[in-house]
Parts: sequence; C-alpha cells; structure tokens
Amino acid sequence: MANVTLKKEERETLCAQEGCLASQNSSNDEDILNSLQSLEVDKIRLTEQKEHLTALLSQLEIKAKEEVKKRKRKVERLNSEVSDLKQKCEKLTSWINSESTLECSQTGF
Repeated sequence: MANVTLKKEERETLCAQEGCLASQNSSNDEDILNSLQSLEVDKIRLTEQKEHLTALLSQLEIKAKEEVKKRKRKVERLNSEVSDLKQKCEKLTSWINSESTLECSQTGF
C-alpha cells in the first residue's frame, strides 16, 4: 500500500477547505431554515386571506340572493298592478262602448 502523508501546506489547505465547507453547510442550513420560516409565514397569511375572502363571498352571495328575491317581488307586484289596471281599462272601455251603443240606439242611429 502506498503511504499517504500530506505535507504541511496540503494539510493547512485541507483544513481551510473543511472549515469553508462547514461554514457553507451552516449557511445553507440557515438559508433552508429562513426559507421554511418564510414559507410558513406565507402559508399563514394566505390561509387567513382565504378565510376572509370565503366569508366575504358568502356574505355577498347572501346579499345577491336577497336582492334577487327583492326584485322578483317588485316584478310580481308590478305584474299585479298592470293586470289590475288592464282590467279597469277593459271595464271602462266596455262601459263606454255600452253607453255609446245605448245612446246610438236611443237617438236612432
């Protein structure tokens, strides 16, 4: 087997590289932890925003349904009023026509 021995210079370089790797690993660990914390904060913020928007959507749907019901009632009321007015007009027209016919028959036309 070959005897592997490092010169002093090589050993110092190797130690420096190992130290650099250790600090890089430490830096990578911090980056990962920071990323995880940032993602968790984003998740919480988005979850709260989702809950708020879901509640808002529910309220808006309720208001929209109420508005639809309100407008339907208004249309039904208008339909009823139009129907009543139509009947009154027909009665008056009928009465006027019958009066005209009666007058014409009395005067001899």
